[in-house]
Amino acid sequence: MSPSKAIKQAMREEWRALGFFYERTDDPPRWHFMGSGAGLANIVKLLDAYVRDPRNETITEHEHYGPYMYLKVQTSITPEIDSRSIRGTLADLARLRDLIADRLRNTHPGQSLTIGPEYSDAVSFPLLLEIRDDQFDPAYADPDLVEADSHRHPHSKQ
Repeated sequence: MSPSKAIKQAMREEWRALGFFYERTDDPPRWHFMGSGAGLANIVKLLDAYVRDPRNETITEHEHYGPYMYLKVQTSITPEIDSRSIRGTLADLARLRDLIADRLRNTHPGQSLTIGPEYSDAVSFPLLLEIRDDQFDPAYADPDLVEADSHRHPHSKQ
C-alpha cells in the first residue's frame, strides 16, 4: 500500500527540514548523503547538538534522524560506523563532527568526500557525502516519494 499524497508531502517536508537526503546501501556498503553544502552542514549541526546534550553521555543513548528514522547516532564506548548506526563516545562523535566540518569547507558542488578509517578502523559502512548545487531539494532524491507519472526533479540523483 502506497502512502497517501498527504503523507508523501509530509515526508518531503521532513527531508527539506533535515537539509539532505541519505540512504544506506549494502553494495557497496556505505551511508550515502547528498545535499547542498549548506544542507550537508546540517550533519555537523546534528552531531553538535547530540554531543552537547548531557543526556547522551549514557552508553547506548541514541537519536534517529530523517523521515524514515533509520539514521541513528549512538553513544558507545568505541567509535564505529556500520549498517545500524554511527557510534562513539561523545568525544569521538565531536571529532567526527569536526572532521566532517573541515572536509566540507574544502568541497564544492559536484565533488564528494568519504569518511571512514580516519574516524575509526571499525568503519564497515563509510560515510559518502555528495555535494550538490545550492538549489538541490533533498525530497526529490527519495525514490519512494516520486510520483510514478511525474518526471524526476532535475537535481535528483537519477
